[in-house]
Parts: sequence; C-alpha cells; structure tokens
Amino acid sequence: MERELDSIVFEGGLPEERARILLEAFQTRFWNEMEVLLFPALNPALAKELVPAEGLGHLDQALARGKGALLLFAHFGANQMVMPAIGHRGYRMCQLGAPPTVWPEKMPGRKFSSMARRALELRWEHECSLPVKHISVFGSLKPVFRCLKENGVLGIAADGGGGAARVAVPLFGRRALLSTGAMEIAARTGCAVLPVFMIRDRRGRSTMLIEPPLDIDISGGENAVSKNMSRFALRLGYHVRRHPGHYLDFMALRRFMESLGDPPFLLDSENGEQEEAARPADVPAAVPHRN
Repeated sequence: MERELDSIVFEGGLPEERARILLEAFQTRFWNEMEVLLFPALNPALAKELVPAEGLGHLDQALARGKGALLLFAHFGANQMVMPAIGHRGYRMCQLGAPPTVWPEKMPGRKFSSMARRALELRWEHECSLPVKHISVFGSLKPVFRCLKENGVLGIAADGGGGAARVAVPLFGRRALLSTGAMEIAARTGCAVLPVFMIRDRRGRSTMLIEPPLDIDISGGENAVSKNMSRFALRLGYHVRRHPGHYLDFMALRRFMESLGDPPFLLDSENGEQEEAARPADVPAAVPHRN
C-alpha cells in the first residue's frame, strides 16, 4: 500500500502524512470487512443511521425521467455499503458484480483452505441478505436491461477486474484501465449515470455522496465511451487525492492480481493530467471534506 501511495500523491505532496494515510488505509480495510458481518442485521432505520446520505435528490430526479438510474462507483471506501444504503431506503436496486465465491477459481495458484472457502460462502450469504437483486457479471445481461427498463437502480463498479472490454483513461497523472460496460449500458438505455462515493470520517461512519449525473455522450463508439469514462475518472481522482487511504487497499489488490496474470490497473505516465487535484467543474462545492 505504501508503494501504491506513490501512484496517487503529487510529487512533493503529502510526505509528512504518509504514516497517517497508511494507518487510515488499514483501518478502512478492516472497517469494510467487519461491516459485511452486519448485513443480515440491518434494517431501514439502522442502515440510515450507519450511512447518512447526501445527494439523494439527484437519484430521485434521475428516476423521475423513467429510464432508470445507474450508480457508478469504485472500490473506494465502503463501496459495498452502497447496497444497504440504497436498498434499505426503499429503492429497487440491482447490483452487477461477481460473487465472492468465485475467488478460488480466479486465483488457481493460491491454496484456499476449507475455512477460507467457508468464509467466502458466508460473505456471499451476507450479501444476499440485503434488499438488492444480485446479477452476476459472468452471466446474461438481460436482467440488467430489465432493471433499467422497469426504472430501477443499477449499481456497477467501474474499476473491477471483471469485464471483457476496458478503456485507458487519465487517472493520477497516468492511465487507468476501466471497464466499458457501464457506459455501454448507459448508451443503450439512456439512463442517468450518477457517481457515488463513500467517505468515512475518523469516527468510522461513512457518508454516501450521490453526485450529479455525468454528461453522457450516447453517440456510441470507442471515442464516446472513452470520453464518458474519463469524466468519471476525473471525479474518482478528485476523491482519491483527498482520501488516499480509502483506495490503497484496492490498488494493492489489483497489483497482486496483475502478478497472477490479470490486466494491470495503472499503465504508463500520462502527461498533463494533474488537474485531477482540483474540484471537477460539475461537482458541487458543497461536497464535504470529512476528516
């Protein structure tokens, strides 16, 4: 994680905070893991208490269009808490992703003990206890389009290792390979795409930030997809630079998976992309910086 921190901060930036950021990264990792144990015990009142939300009006406005809403997030902070935070607020949500039980298949070089396999099974049982419809990224996408056609909420992570097609977009002054699936779905359905980020404060509570919808180019084609994903990457870069400890564990995991044969996450340098440190023009100044 310390090595990945060098991929995020500007040259000469934040060196005196390295120890604090790495401690935050470890705390974030274990907070995220422990919260999964709470899933079966959650109810609407508890979910709202644990995860206050800002920007729900953006989601309501998107659904008022009648074409569904796509919540686009990254493995940043407590990203899995988006599911209970949305589902327990009464929204009909579908989540496109991979069940945790797929890890032994995706990591054939690593030996999984019977206890480790059982832990993955329990994790999946806990995720399935949430008021969310899970759609496997390895199966048919028909349920995805049905969800949006019925004006539901679809959750997708843009930075995961799954998905057959990826596009390289500027991130952290380099280029990151992000999945094209979300933008291809948006172009086909006309749904709104709203970035979502979980910001955890020092007491451990995460606030769900639903940002204004991205300006999506629905013309189709590789250039449009690249332009659309670049807009999301700009927002991701903005939040990661403010809260690097929320993202280091995921970056370290992607580096490890790359050593096992997966595609890399970050590629070579991309000059002139350090404006990510500034607030993107379409992100409200009111978005809080929680310490």
